[in-house]
Amino acid sequence: MQEVDMQCDDIGIGIIGGGKAGRNFALAIRSCAGAEVRMFCTRSEESARSAAESCGVARWTTDYPAMLRDPDIQAVIVATPDEFHCEHTVLAARAKRHVLCEKPMCRSPEEADLMIRKARENGVILMVGFTERYSHPCMDAKRRIDAGEIGTPRMMLARRCHPLSVLRGRKWVNDDETGGVLNYAGPHNIDLVCWLMGGPPERVYAEMGQLILKDQNFTDCAVMTFRFPNGSIATLYETFAYPGTYPHGVDRNIEILGDRGVLHVDFMSQPLKVFTDAGYQVADSVTWPMGERGIQGTLLAEVEHFIGCVRQGKTPLTTGEDGKLAMRIALAAREAAKTGKAIPIHEA
Repeated sequence: MQEVDMQCDDIGIGIIGGGKAGRNFALAIRSCAGAEVRMFCTRSEESARSAAESCGVARWTTDYPAMLRDPDIQAVIVATPDEFHCEHTVLAARAKRHVLCEKPMCRSPEEADLMIRKARENGVILMVGFTERYSHPCMDAKRRIDAGEIGTPRMMLARRCHPLSVLRGRKWVNDDETGGVLNYAGPHNIDLVCWLMGGPPERVYAEMGQLILKDQNFTDCAVMTFRFPNGSIATLYETFAYPGTYPHGVDRNIEILGDRGVLHVDFMSQPLKVFTDAGYQVADSVTWPMGERGIQGTLLAEVEHFIGCVRQGKTPLTTGEDGKLAMRIALAAREAAKTGKAIPIHEA
């Protein structure tokens, strides 16, 4: 894997995608030493200009191949809709630009294989944006598990719950384009559970449906059960159907029961709560709090890890193989819900 020889100069980042994810990445990189967002790229001039101006980025374009040819760009963040992740990653890899691809990695195992292969052939890093792995609470939980503090993990419950208001104005979030909640947000917890439990499950069972939403084609509730090779089990609870007035944008928590102890990670218990005439809000002080220069917290830790891997030519913590595994498990869960049968997860 190629190493970028830039001990003093900032690594130039290009971001494709001008939505919330792309802008948040740009704001996080503003707080990141040794890197600079040098260009935004989107399909329309208006959105490209708007994203660049709102994030203090000097240049923007609608021509992705031109951005990839730019000598000031050494790495790319892919923050476009899911259907374009494979195309945009492959083009970047062929241009020998390192890639941080937002989750879900892509839409099929075949796309994942292509992305992984092209990154490997061109000697570039392919990192998948599983943000939760970079949060201090989750990293500390992993450290304690690996140290044997709670013994062998035997059971886990992982919840990830969004209010309906998060979907407001996002008609592109639907089963046809993004899959249901399991494909759209579920990869975070699927990856996290596999990481904390030390590997993939041997089989998965699931139930899911559109149980709350009325006017949008989107599977809003899903429950999965995993069984691991050592007999341990896990349940994942995913929904986009909490009330729109819910005070937190994503309420998530994890319980890990070991044979010698238990760990709790509760992201709803944030230290910053906001009370105004508009109502009550639990501010996320862990994932992406705004600092003096830009976004800090977990998202900053994620981009700092990516930049460090680019500089040193190291394999990232969340690889293309991890992205492919999370997608394969999500697809197996959809099949389980459709057939009413537990689906084995084979090695691939």
